[in-house]
Amino acid sequence: VLKAHGKSSRESILVKGYALNCTVGSQLMPKSIKNAKIACIDFSLQKAKMKLGVQVVVSDPEKLDAIRQREADITKEKIQLILNAGANVVLTTGGIDDMCLKYFVEAGAMAVRRCKKEDLKRIARATGGALVASLCNLEGEESFEPSFLGQADSVVQER
Repeated sequence: VLKAHGKSSRESILVKGYALNCTVGSQLMPKSIKNAKIACIDFSLQKAKMKLGVQVVVSDPEKLDAIRQREADITKEKIQLILNAGANVVLTTGGIDDMCLKYFVEAGAMAVRRCKKEDLKRIARATGGALVASLCNLEGEESFEPSFLGQADSVVQER
């Protein structure tokens, strides 16, 4: 049961499927996707930052730009792994920053941020997918298998 403030009980509707109280990350994303391949991920898609306490001393300013570019590329590679597996709907418990949203818009995919973990577990179970906590595999490399994706006839955002 999803509650919307300011509405009367007569405006209640029954939804065939699973309803989330979330919206797509960007207005440029599609609001409806047929034959959806859903990736449920339990981490944020934001530019990789250095951990607390890590210091990098750079003597050449050009190297600083290279470090910043590499931080952006790491996140882009993660998104490409998910999209290359065939995902066209990405639901995440964490945040997605603007740079990452741009990659999803370019791919024509729908990305929803800050979903509840409990909801994602249910969606993964209902669609035959898996809630992925990390892209790391047993070899220590990052990968995203198509078997992690759930499937649905359609995913739609309605107001």
